[in-house]
Amino acid sequence: MKKLLFLIIIFLVSLAQSAVAYEIVVVKSSVSKLNEQVQQDFIRELGQRLPHRGLKAIQTNQMTEVVIARGEENGHSSQKIRNAQPDLILALGSKALKAALSLPDIPIVYLLVINPPKNIANRTDVAGVSLAVPPKAQLDEMSRLLPQVKRVGVVYDPKRSSTVIDQVRAARPDLQFVSLAAEKSAQVAGLLDSLQGQVDLLWMLADVTVTNKKTLQNYFFFSVKNKIPLLTFSEKFLKHGATLAVTFDTEAMAVQAVDLAVELLSDRRTNQPATLIAPHIKTVVNHKIAEKLHISIQGGAADD
Repeated sequence: MKKLLFLIIIFLVSLAQSAVAYEIVVVKSSVSKLNEQVQQDFIRELGQRLPHRGLKAIQTNQMTEVVIARGEENGHSSQKIRNAQPDLILALGSKALKAALSLPDIPIVYLLVINPPKNIANRTDVAGVSLAVPPKAQLDEMSRLLPQVKRVGVVYDPKRSSTVIDQVRAARPDLQFVSLAAEKSAQVAGLLDSLQGQVDLLWMLADVTVTNKKTLQNYFFFSVKNKIPLLTFSEKFLKHGATLAVTFDTEAMAVQAVDLAVELLSDRRTNQPATLIAPHIKTVVNHKIAEKLHISIQGGAADD
């Protein structure tokens, strides 16, 4: 009996030793609800996916968090990441990615980064999901829900968004774009006024020159005053008066990031350049505003 008990103990010890988990370091540019939610979605999905791929598991006690404090030196965060000896870094935000990139020998998956640095192009162990929704995808969703729209009004800064305007003109020749250039935020209100009676929809770009705290109310006021739907890139603007938001789906993006993480952890990305993939999108409609504008929405989108 003692011999059997001894063998059982030896077996359990050897089993415990073989149940090695991946060490994941989650680096955050800040503490926010969005970062917390994306982290939870990523860790949950990764934990479910790895065992089915014949890879090691991931356990909650094998995950370390590093938050980039305001004013903190980059080297300090990098050392905390290094001390955890991670198999993979999940970087959430631009500051987090910068800190992670200072460690050239650890695979990185990044999310919530608007403009990834160009110096990652030669890294074969870095991959991420873009935070930018492709403009064509926005307009395609708009046409699906508002097929009556043919004339699209847009104010843009040529230094920032001329490429976007050229791309959508080529991709959607069936639409007429009334595009007005603005070099300063102060020009936006007047340019929007000049669109009165000229367009069927107003398109708000993610262009900081023309879309910022000073100009937001101009967009909402024009939409309501002229009973013209407003298409935006952020769900939060629906609460202020936008009609339709085509934006990134954070839960789906976390799943996309897990796909990239599994590739990195299984060493399937050897000698491949850094990858940046387009995000999955979601479309949300403010039906209260649509009703107020007397606009018929074809359906197939989430309600605000």
